[in-house]
Amino acid sequence: MNRLALLLSALLLSALLLSACNTSPDSGNVAAPNDSNDSPASDDAKPDDAKPDDAKPDDTPDNTSPDETPDNTGVSYRGNYYDNLTSSTHAATLKAALHTLIDGHRALTYTQSGNNWRDCWDGSVNDSSYWQRCTIDVWESLNYTDASCEAKDVYCDSVVLLYSGDVRPTSMANRGSGGNDSWDREHVWPKSRGFPNKSQDGYTDLHHLRPADRNINSTHSNYGFNDSANNGGSPYSETTLSGEGVTVYVDSTNNSFEPTERAKGQVARMLFYMAVRYEEGDDGGSERMPDLQLIKGNRRVSEPVIGDLCALLDWHKAYPVTAFEMRRNNRIEQIQNNRNPFIDHPEYADAIWGDECR
Repeated sequence: MNRLALLLSALLLSALLLSACNTSPDSGNVAAPNDSNDSPASDDAKPDDAKPDDAKPDDTPDNTSPDETPDNTGVSYRGNYYDNLTSSTHAATLKAALHTLIDGHRALTYTQSGNNWRDCWDGSVNDSSYWQRCTIDVWESLNYTDASCEAKDVYCDSVVLLYSGDVRPTSMANRGSGGNDSWDREHVWPKSRGFPNKSQDGYTDLHHLRPADRNINSTHSNYGFNDSANNGGSPYSETTLSGEGVTVYVDSTNNSFEPTERAKGQVARMLFYMAVRYEEGDDGGSERMPDLQLIKGNRRVSEPVIGDLCALLDWHKAYPVTAFEMRRNNRIEQIQNNRNPFIDHPEYADAIWGDECR
């Protein structure tokens, strides 16, 4: 009997211990260890169980167009044009890679007989790729790239001038008989510095061609760029159609031209583009272009050089990319199928030329 009593006591104790192990400490319910893996997630899950902010950035599709996206410094590019570009920041390597990327753009006709300003614009309303197929010259291109109107699907017959920022109608374009208030096609890199012929690609490259007041364009002539006002330069002033004064400076002693504040950063980025777009070896084939180079200082020559490199770098940093520049870059890509990298990636300028001015 004693042995039987001991055996029964042991069995009873084991049962009590087993029951205690399978009971939640906060309730009298028995836990089911594997139920959470077998049943779908509850619709009553707590908010902390699924936080939208925990998703990785790439998990959310980016429906933003490659057009300008405002940020604290101006705008930023969000397209895929540079996806296959080298990640190297070595000056020569990056410069060569950028040249390859933007090389071979569609060359335009400088002046097309019978151009009516708007045939390509009208054809592109329902087909944005039409810009690359239509017969277009520089006049009509600038009417689109530098249009004073924001909308793409409504024809605009006025442009924004580079140096003054005022708006002039296409009817005031200097097409051979323009008056003092007319506007010209300004070669920001003067064409006498390396490409004096219309058959050379740089002559019609939209990335450095801008509508500009006729008299300011004439004042610029083929001078290089620098802070001329601080070096004894002479002021030249114009009045916009709205009555505002615009002043630029020419330093004939040091062969330099100083544009308005609004134009300085834009000028720098256009010249950076030209110095990368046209490299050694571009003198063959249809391009017929010399190697364009940025130099320190300025000299008034017909050689394919322009300065002042260090002043241009300073302007580039002091006057960031604007929404107008980015929109213009987008529209030029539509027409001639390449972009200005220094608008999309301002940091490239310092990577390529920064060491020369430190």
